[in-house]
Amino acid sequence: MTEPVSVADVPGPRAASWAKIASSLAGYVATDGFARGDLAALRRINPDGPDAAVFWRLMSRHNLLGSPDVERRWALILHGIALMTRTAGAEPSSRTAHDRNVPVGKALFQGGEPERIRPFYSESRLNRLLTARGSVRRALLARTFRMLGSAGQRIDWREMACLILNDGNNAAGFEDARRRIARAYYSAEHQAQRRQASDSSS
Repeated sequence: MTEPVSVADVPGPRAASWAKIASSLAGYVATDGFARGDLAALRRINPDGPDAAVFWRLMSRHNLLGSPDVERRWALILHGIALMTRTAGAEPSSRTAHDRNVPVGKALFQGGEPERIRPFYSESRLNRLLTARGSVRRALLARTFRMLGSAGQRIDWREMACLILNDGNNAAGFEDARRRIARAYYSAEHQAQRRQASDSSS
């Protein structure tokens, strides 16, 4: 099980609870009570200029309104959650984009296939994602969420929220989130190589 992550000091209300809010939102949009039209609106949203009513409603519900910068970050989080939420499945638990036991880096390597030998998300893509800044990183993340959603791969959205919310706001918090992703990716790679070596020798 992954260790709980904390969102460092970022401008806005209730900053310390934002990782928990991200996981809560992922669970909520996967429920039967969340309208399919609202899910579709979040999938179409432009994170740099969010205008969907459902976005503002969710922001208000969690007391996150007030800072345009924070609102844009949450728009990206909600956009990613929506892209990765499945529309098929009998239970909300099978549709949610969030799994607290799947670190982001591990998810990027596996891409929906736990026994994968070669990475789903290439090392060069990972390097670009972790070294980009600002609008470039936001664009890369949006594409990444779409890729993971297509693969049916869940992630720990608390960890992803840390990366997005700390980027450009808190250097220590961002670096911690970035290192977590790299560690988990290369740990998954190492485990895959060990499996491959074991299969070859048997």
